Amino acid sequence: MQYSRVGNHASRFLWERFNTSHCPDDLEEMDDTDRKLLVLIGANPRIHIRDLAKRLGISRQAVDHRMQILTKIGVIKGMIAGISIPYLDAVPVTVFGKSMTASVEKTFDRLGESEFSRRVVVTGGNFLYVVGFLRNISELGSYVEFVKRAAEMPEPTVGINCLDDGLSPDYPVDGVGKRKQSYKELSPLDLKIIASLKDNARRPVADIADMVGASAKTVRRHLENMMSEGSLDLSMPSDLALGGDMFLVTHVNLRDGADKGEVGRRLLSKSPFQDQYMRTFSNLPSLLIWVFWSGKMTEIRKALREVGEDEDVLAVMVNFAFLERIYTTWRDKLPEVRTRPSEKTNAHNLHSGLGTR
Repeated sequence: MQYSRVGNHASRFLWERFNTSHCPDDLEEMDDTDRKLLVLIGANPRIHIRDLAKRLGISRQAVDHRMQILTKIGVIKGMIAGISIPYLDAVPVTVFGKSMTASVEKTFDRLGESEFSRRVVVTGGNFLYVVGFLRNISELGSYVEFVKRAAEMPEPTVGINCLDDGLSPDYPVDGVGKRKQSYKELSPLDLKIIASLKDNARRPVADIADMVGASAKTVRRHLENMMSEGSLDLSMPSDLALGGDMFLVTHVNLRDGADKGEVGRRLLSKSPFQDQYMRTFSNLPSLLIWVFWSGKMTEIRKALREVGEDEDVLAVMVNFAFLERIYTTWRDKLPEVRTRPSEKTNAHNLHSGLGTR
């Protein structure tokens, strides 16, 4: 389980404390190179330092130094891996609304009691966003009732996340990524490789080979195949607010009949933010949730004003996030479970409820 505190004032304090006691020569806040670095690693946590240096126009030593600093202060919270949500035919959902809880941290603990809870974000006014990974849609009703009780959220809005709407980054966010018509079956070796990457997605190929009992050449081939196939989900949990950026979750309500994909792409193309995405829901056709990070209030205000002036936008509601928790789900336990010697069932049908591929 990972836990992070976010917020501009808190981030400045942590930066100042870190700079004073550990590394006084470092900048107090992230610059655009740091932000681009994070975007590149987020897109591919296994990207080589050499490639990062080339794309950023700085030395390898500078890249390594920036990564160390961003990790030490908590902006980079790790590099993790798992079987992708699209491969599993799983259903990512978001339950959101105002919570009546008097203790956010106790609410965090209660929400973590479900194997479906993946991430919880708290914004101003005790407004919570609870992201869950369901094995199949039949589990939605019971999970929503659980969230209502655990989060003391009497009137939640339930969104079934669209997996491939063209508005997310080229890498998975909360399980959302491009879905294929069919996938190659994951082999026992594939599952061992994924398990070896569970808590360190940047683990060197040679180390993985030793762990799984295969040659480095074989491991490299399997990794490349899974990454290109989309069955392997590599991600970098991060907290950009600890680097001075503000984390915003913005509701964009559209007029009836507006094409949310077209509107979302148009708004993203005009936006100045390096790290951002739109979340859409198959059951909420007139809502876009725009998530972005920025360290400049003037930039935020200008972008929000321009969005509000779009002909297809009826209203814009901004929520500033200040707390977040990430949980281990049933999905994260699959590789290790399925590679136990006693398991003899088909590795492709990793859990009940999967559709035919």
